[in-house]
Amino acid sequence: MWHPWTSIHATMQNVQSLMNDDAFTKESPVAFFVLTFLFALPFYILNALAYSNVLFEPEMGVLYVSLFTLTPIASASILTFRSSGWEGVKRLLGRIFDLKRIAKKKWYAAILLLMPLIFMLSLGVMVMSGAPVPAALTPVAALPAVLLFFFILAAGEEVGWMGYAFEPMQARGGALKASLVLGVIWAVWHVPFFIFMMPDPVILLAQLFTLVGARVLLAWIFNNTGKSVFATIVFHAADNAALVTMPEIQAISPWGAVVHCGFVLVAASVVTLLWGPRTLGRFRFAS
Repeated sequence: MWHPWTSIHATMQNVQSLMNDDAFTKESPVAFFVLTFLFALPFYILNALAYSNVLFEPEMGVLYVSLFTLTPIASASILTFRSSGWEGVKRLLGRIFDLKRIAKKKWYAAILLLMPLIFMLSLGVMVMSGAPVPAALTPVAALPAVLLFFFILAAGEEVGWMGYAFEPMQARGGALKASLVLGVIWAVWHVPFFIFMMPDPVILLAQLFTLVGARVLLAWIFNNTGKSVFATIVFHAADNAALVTMPEIQAISPWGAVVHCGFVLVAASVVTLLWGPRTLGRFRFAS
C-alpha cells in the first residue's frame, strides 16, 4: 500500500544521490533549483492529500506551505556547505540581517510601502467599481506579529532565491533577464499549492504573473540596497502582510486579482524603464 512517507524517503534518496555529483559542490543555480523542487515535493504531496481529505484536513495546508518556504534556504545552505564549509554557510545565513548594506535609508520607503500601496490602489479600483469589500483575514492590530511571522518565512525563501541563485544569474544575463527567469521558476514552484488554493484559472494565472512582476521589483530593491538580502526579506514580508491585513483582493472577484496583477506589472515596467534592464540599479535621471 502506498504511503506518503514512502515518497518522502524516495525524495531524500534522490537528494543524496544528486549530492554525490561534482556539479553540486560548486555554486550552481541549476543545482539549487533541482534541490529546492526536490525538497518541496513531499509538501506538495502532503498538501494534495490534505485538500483531498485523504490525510488530515485542508487546514493543514497552512503548515505545509510554511515548511515549504524553508526549502530554498535549506538548498542554498547545503550547496554552500559543499563548496565553502561552515564558514560559507555562516556568511550566507548572516545575510538575513545584512541591513548595513542599505546605505541610502530612503530605500526603506520602497521596501516597506510599495507593495502595500499597490494593494491599496487595487482595492480602490475595486471599490470604485462598486464591488463589495470583504473583511481582512487578520486584524491590523496583529500586524507586528504578522510581519514577524512573514519575515521568518520570507527569510527562508530569499536567502536562497536572492542570496544564492540570483547573483550568478544576473552576472550572466543581466538583472531583468535574471529576475524574469527566476520569477518564472518562483511562480512554477508555487503552482502545486496554488491549484488547490486558487481553483479559479483567472485568479491562478493572475497570481503567477504577479509573482514574476514581484521578482523584478525584488531584484530592483536588491540592486539598489547594496545587494541586501535583508531588504528583499522585508519587502517580501511587507507584501504578504498586506495580503492578510487588507481586504483580500481576489475574494472580491477574479478581476480583483487581475487588477492587482496589472499594478504590479506596471510597477515592474516603470522601474525597468527608469533604472535600466541591465542592472535595474542605475537611475536614468540621477544628477
